[in-house]
Amino acid sequence: MALAIPALMLGAGDVQAQDSLTVWLRANAHPMAADANGRLSGAGAELLVTAGRDAQFFLIGEEHGVAEIPLVAADLFRTLAPHGYRHLAIETGDLLASALNRAVLADESGAAYTAFQREYFPGAPFYRWREDAALLRTAVAAAGGREDVLWGLDYDIVADRYTLRRLRDIAPTPAARAAAEAVILRADSALAQALATQNPGLLMMFGGADDVYAPLRAAYAPEPGSEADRIISLMQGTREINAFWGRNQGYLSNHHRALLNKRQFMHYLQAATQRDGRMPRVMMKFGSSHMVRGRSFTNVFDLGTLASEIAEVNGSRSFGVLMLGGAGTTHAVIDPRAFTTVEAPVEVEEWIKPFYDAADPGRWTVFDLRAIRARVPRLGTLPDETRKVLYGFDAVVILSGSGPQHDLLQ
Repeated sequence: MALAIPALMLGAGDVQAQDSLTVWLRANAHPMAADANGRLSGAGAELLVTAGRDAQFFLIGEEHGVAEIPLVAADLFRTLAPHGYRHLAIETGDLLASALNRAVLADESGAAYTAFQREYFPGAPFYRWREDAALLRTAVAAAGGREDVLWGLDYDIVADRYTLRRLRDIAPTPAARAAAEAVILRADSALAQALATQNPGLLMMFGGADDVYAPLRAAYAPEPGSEADRIISLMQGTREINAFWGRNQGYLSNHHRALLNKRQFMHYLQAATQRDGRMPRVMMKFGSSHMVRGRSFTNVFDLGTLASEIAEVNGSRSFGVLMLGGAGTTHAVIDPRAFTTVEAPVEVEEWIKPFYDAADPGRWTVFDLRAIRARVPRLGTLPDETRKVLYGFDAVVILSGSGPQHDLLQ
């Protein structure tokens, strides 16, 4: 009995904590909607726009593959661009982001962008979805139609279809060109085998050969920071990050990927600040774990932490929002065995359930976590992931009634 009573009391406290969190979420919930043209309205939209105007960096941590998330991001960027937002940071490598930027600018119809995606399949998986492609078009146009709007901060598992050919095109000598041609043959063969056997582990930058980078570097002898150096370094870095994953060293894989993301961000940020004479305002759209402030869901310190610290030490702030699909809906998922899109249910895990319980099931809901954060210690026992959301994001958006993204190419 002496042991059972404290256990029962602890269980009751947990239930009360969950109920209390739901109550506080409902008290700080704001509706949001979008019209047929994607224009946002409602108190939730006003909250996000106001926060964006006051922030140096606006961070969207997303559930990948939800069609409404790039729609929301597009209107936010379009609305915030007149307030100084000039760049959208995305989950691709730097050279691929630049190529996508140029493809968007090539023509208004989108034909050049579609042709790029077809020619270099499967080079930009997320941005082969129609809705994410539309986001890029909106952002580039809203930021003045420049060639440097998109910042690619990530690694590139399958961008070798583009980057190796670009490396071949800039070869300084016939020997360097021949070296690039040899690697292109190996990479294309590895992709063909991976697709034929439905084994992504055969991809050159995932689990394939790692003896191609030193010969490339020897053949090109690239200057540090040159385009050739960046191509070879990113390919080799991608292979190393995925090698950790292949050896069941998930933490090291995520840690080294986060280091790459942060170094890339600093490279872009310093160059833009030096060029413009002031720090730029930047929107980022990445998977949720990359954007959380503090220890991420993969237990590393990622872009969300770096952006927050940079903003604060410079007298500003970042604003982070977690965007999730609605309960009972589906989202798009990339099947890496064939790089095709399949639908999968949006999962409502126990730690995120209070947000869904408090959300309006018939419309979009924006929760302002800033008004709740001070009360978190008084909410009792909460799952670690729930606490990461409450402290690591400033808002949560539940997109009730959402749907999956769609392939740009069949």
